[in-house]
Amino acid sequence: MPTVNGGRSGRDRGWMLIRGFLSQNVAIGCSYGAFGVSLLALQDRYSAGRGIVSLGFSFVILGMGLLGPLIARSVGRLGLRRTMMFGTVLAGSGYGVLASSSSIVAFLLAFGLLIGPGVALSGTLPVGLLAGGWYPEARGRAVGLATMPVLLSLMPMIGTALIEWLDLSGFYAVLAVLHFLLLPVLAGVHSAPPLPHTASAVPAHAQGGSGGLLTRPVFWLMVLCGGAINSVGITGVANMVALLVEQGRSPGQAAFLASLMGGASVLGAFGIGWLCDHIGGGRALAVAAAGFGVGWLVLGSAPGFPTIALPVLFIGACGAGIFPAVNVVSTRIFGLDRLGHALGLFGFFTLPMTFILPPAAGVLHDATGSYQAMIAVIVSACTIVAVCFFLLGRFEGKTAQA
Repeated sequence: MPTVNGGRSGRDRGWMLIRGFLSQNVAIGCSYGAFGVSLLALQDRYSAGRGIVSLGFSFVILGMGLLGPLIARSVGRLGLRRTMMFGTVLAGSGYGVLASSSSIVAFLLAFGLLIGPGVALSGTLPVGLLAGGWYPEARGRAVGLATMPVLLSLMPMIGTALIEWLDLSGFYAVLAVLHFLLLPVLAGVHSAPPLPHTASAVPAHAQGGSGGLLTRPVFWLMVLCGGAINSVGITGVANMVALLVEQGRSPGQAAFLASLMGGASVLGAFGIGWLCDHIGGGRALAVAAAGFGVGWLVLGSAPGFPTIALPVLFIGACGAGIFPAVNVVSTRIFGLDRLGHALGLFGFFTLPMTFILPPAAGVLHDATGSYQAMIAVIVSACTIVAVCFFLLGRFEGKTAQA
């Protein structure tokens, strides 16, 4: 990525990208990755059904959604550094509670009041603002690089080994320590200096408060389609290991395949970001939705281990690129000065879908005895969303030219 003037030295830009990458990986890798690999162990620990246990993960989504509109204000008043450090402390404290908890109520409260808000304040949204701010000329690729879920890809294998070695309490204690070790790294975070031409680069129609966004049909189209595809990704992360075990894979094979999915998401985050910079965010989202649908369709019908690896790779690659693409779409349609506000409102209004659908998948599994019904719903939704995102991409292109 080329160097940009205006106080943005290549060294500063590189370090901010690295700090954002580490914050994103600890926040998302520990919450998303650890929950999926520990789902079965959590059921045994609390003697609870999969739907109830899945509420813990939904509380993470709830915290992220509810705090979305407040994050931009927090960044404006406290700065990125304080916001991200506070979130890391909250999440680390939540994992400390889980390490010593034997109550399902404490488990749910830890996810809802500590880990969820912590991930919101130190994860994808503030990291996206940090990376995009330092690399405005390559926003899709920069946000994609910063949000590459490397730890998420490794967590199935690492988590399985740690749970076997240290048991579930020791595993969560390790996650707590990892968060507190991140604090010195985040102490060096600071926002990018503004570019001289930033004010003139904002479209006139993007000015105004939240009412300007909420009265635009294109915003609600982005919310409905983006919320649906986000829910598909979250549901897959939370249920992939359990689904593969149910299909007859051993826990070791399931963990390996989940790691493959995570590894593909590392490449997918940058790949979708690259597509955003070349064909636009809307069309990149259409590609991601179509890839999701194909991956889940094959996953529901492929019988053998070699065959099943391909759809798992597809699902992982497509899921990680959603946020970089939404970031680019929001910038081009609503304007750079409204980016934080648009992303916060996007997270808030997609909350009903991202909160309800993952545990609903668990309840549907308990009711039907398999994941086939869930897969059928996912494939249908992805087909509709891909068409809508293609149309959104056409509108995005016209707006950018205007």
